[in-house]
Amino acid sequence: MRTSYVGIILFISVKAIASTNIRVIFTAAALLFSDAAAAAVNPNSVLDIFKEVSGSLKSGDADNKLTAHFAPSVNLRILATEKTCSAQQATVAVKEFFLQHKPANFTMLHVGSKANKHYGIGLLTTGGGRFRVTVFLLINDANSYDIQQLYIDYED
Repeated sequence: MRTSYVGIILFISVKAIASTNIRVIFTAAALLFSDAAAAAVNPNSVLDIFKEVSGSLKSGDADNKLTAHFAPSVNLRILATEKTCSAQQATVAVKEFFLQHKPANFTMLHVGSKANKHYGIGLLTTGGGRFRVTVFLLINDANSYDIQQLYIDYED
């Protein structure tokens, strides 16, 4: 993907010089620098976080690796209840869910991204049924990722 930006920038730069349109050169430079800034975030950190989240969901451990990645404010939906809450409130809600539905297994089915947001969709198997879990990560100010949204819904 990075190569395509360079090709576009070179083409735009040549056209800009030929037409002496300086604004196009600045736009091309801005695209180059924004791509470099996005690349500065370690892409492996996203996969590492999803591995930790998967392990926590599989074991039912809400205190460690799962909630350690919560953003200060989390959009949380557990079954029919959806709310925006603090990381501490989200931790309590996830613990309560695990008390009622003891996890037996968790499998991450899909990981993807759109813009600067990454998501994972998985299947949580518990003694009380199967649940679809969706986790949304968003980059924070420290160039790391926080869980901004966590959805746990009944699997149809």
